[in-house]
Formats: sequence, structure tokens, C-alpha cells
Amino acid sequence: MRDKCLICFLILLSFVLVGWIGGWTRALKAGNEAYTDGNYQAAQIAFREAALQKPDSPLAHYNLGTALYRTGRFNEAIEAFRASLSRHNAESEATLRLAHIYYNLGNAQFKMGDIGGAIEAYRHSLRLNPDDADAQHNLALALQLAQQQTDLAEQQKPNKDTEPQTEPNDIGEAEAARLLEHLKKNENTRRQKLLQQQRKSGYRRSKDW
Repeated sequence: MRDKCLICFLILLSFVLVGWIGGWTRALKAGNEAYTDGNYQAAQIAFREAALQKPDSPLAHYNLGTALYRTGRFNEAIEAFRASLSRHNAESEATLRLAHIYYNLGNAQFKMGDIGGAIEAYRHSLRLNPDDADAQHNLALALQLAQQQTDLAEQQKPNKDTEPQTEPNDIGEAEAARLLEHLKKNENTRRQKLLQQQRKSGYRRSKDW
């Protein structure tokens, strides 16, 4: 009796596993087809389902990240790429795929204005795939932007050696507050223009598996 029960249990388990694996495969296939057709919303739904079916799969999370990136949901894409990295087994997974995850993570961070994070991600990608011309291009662009931001910040600092000293009560508090607000607006406008110019200068697209 015990042997029969064991056999029945194993048969039942095999059907469950086949259905579970088949569901993941179908969801992944549906997501890939939707992504290829440019239907990124449908791709996101399918890839989320694949990630639920097989939560330890780095592929499902990575593909979800690429679909989110295509619709401008960069913060969510960053989370998906990081989830893919946390589930990646360097011993069993292809190094090139890991390089692609870092590359796309860097792209999403760049889009969110996290230039430091983007630089770190691109460097990780290039350590794994040094010949990636896109990663080289984007790293150079991010480094250039970071340097320009540093230079801009330095220019905004007052020069105590050359600027005339001002008496504390030369202007009223209201006027001082108005000038400070004006300076902040000008700085934010310049930073936004700088970011827009850099992002339009040949920024490379994300890679897909």
C-alpha cells in the first residue's frame, strides 16, 4: 500500500511540475512575442507572470526590466535588473548575459539622473565584456557628464579671494531670500539643460537577450 501511495504521489507531482514549468515557458514566450511586436505593456504583464511562476529565474526579471525600460518606467526597471542580478549564478550563467544586465541597469540609472550609479554599472559590464562598444560609449558619456556637473558646482562656489566683502546688513532678509531663490532656479535650469543635451548625444539603446 505504501509503495502504491508513493507512486501515485510521484505521478501527481510530475503533473504539477510539468504544469508549473509549462506555465513559465508560455508566459516567457508570450512576453517575448509581445516585446518583439512593440507591445511593451503586454510584455510586462507576461514577464511578471513568468517571474511569479519561477521567482528565482534571472531571465524573467531581466526581460521584465527591459519591457519596463521601453515604457519609461526606469525606477521599476532598475528594481527588476537588480532582482535579476541577485538571482544570477555566476558559475552557471553566461558571463555575457550578466554583462548585459549591468549595461541595462546603467542605462536605467542614467535616465534617472543617477550618474554615479550608471558609471559603476557600466564598469561592471565592461569588466565582464571589455569589447562592448556600447558600454564604452555610455561610460565615456556618463564620465563626461559627471565631470561637467563637478565643474558646474565649482563655478557656483563664491571665490573669497576675488569677491568684494559685503557687510551683513547691506541688503534686507527678504531681498536676500529672493536672490537665493533666483540662483537656485537658474542652477536647476542649467542642470536640466545639461542633462538633456547629454542624453540626446548618441545615447545607446538597451540590449535584449
